[in-house]
Amino acid sequence: MITVSHRHTQRGFSLVELMISMLLGVMLMAGAASVYLSSKRSFVEVEQVAAITENARFAEQIVADSLRHVGFFGEVTAGRVDLAANLTTPAGDCTGAGALAGAAQAYNLDFPVFAARATGANVIGCIDDAVPGSDVLVIKHAVPQAYTDGPRGAADPNDPTHNDGVIDSPTGLLGTRTYVMTNNIRGLVFDGADPAPTIVTGGDIPDGVAWEYQFDVYYVSRDCAECVPYLSRKFLGWDGGGMAVLGEQVAEGVERLRLRFGFDSDDDGEVDLYRDPANLTTADEWASVVSVEIFMLLRSSTRDEQFTDTKTYDLPGDVNPYDPAGDDEKFRRLLSQTSLSLRNIQLIIRGDA
Repeated sequence: MITVSHRHTQRGFSLVELMISMLLGVMLMAGAASVYLSSKRSFVEVEQVAAITENARFAEQIVADSLRHVGFFGEVTAGRVDLAANLTTPAGDCTGAGALAGAAQAYNLDFPVFAARATGANVIGCIDDAVPGSDVLVIKHAVPQAYTDGPRGAADPNDPTHNDGVIDSPTGLLGTRTYVMTNNIRGLVFDGADPAPTIVTGGDIPDGVAWEYQFDVYYVSRDCAECVPYLSRKFLGWDGGGMAVLGEQVAEGVERLRLRFGFDSDDDGEVDLYRDPANLTTADEWASVVSVEIFMLLRSSTRDEQFTDTKTYDLPGDVNPYDPAGDDEKFRRLLSQTSLSLRNIQLIIRGDA
């Protein structure tokens, strides 16, 4: 019997083959790492740009919605609105700036719109955390929601709640709000916690309609040098014991707020020139403001060490453009601009012309 033996020879990688394999592996790993890092940088950039854009849109909308109602005080103009005798100054009330002390007071209706530039953390008497170099915008108006004695235009002689002299539609008045009671002749600002002006025939405001009064102050705040800046707001609210000027943060990342005001010099309701807030020095000049340009410089909330901001940003009122340096150059930024006409003021000016 013949036995056939098969001999198999086993061979490993040669040193050259091993080194080539290792080189190819390193190249593949380096490529994968490069793709990952590039994707991560791209994701961070897209995420930060999207966040800045959304914050800019939200901040502009908040300020613009408030500005659109400047000059609205129900059925009369601000010049025909008085303050109730028992209306008290809210706690922490604002004042003003320079020669216009009192212009920013919550119930000073001679200045439905007013602005000042912060030279330090303390400005207009009610702000202690402002970013120097940014503007402070003060807005006063009535909210366009009427509160009446029963449904207007639907008088029913069999309805005992209609024409009973009590505001009850769509709801009654709240003790935690301030209101303006108006008819087509005059108005009266009063605290909802106090007795409302009488609206019956021969009363304080016959056939009166109530409107909630709103007071807003927008500015840029920062709690510390390393903290994220915010667009913040002071507003008129209830502090548990009475009306007070309270505060809140509105939009993240707003680094600068600058304003220019369209000024009507010939009382035709149209803009003749734009002025910096410092160049409007009297109540009459502020009453002739018919438009506002809003400039906001926003930055990302976090640093990106892979990014360097090489741009400069030109804002109204600056002698030199803002140039990020040092740690500030590691934040992405967006400069937004919007213009808004103050339609109520324009109509008032044209009506008086």
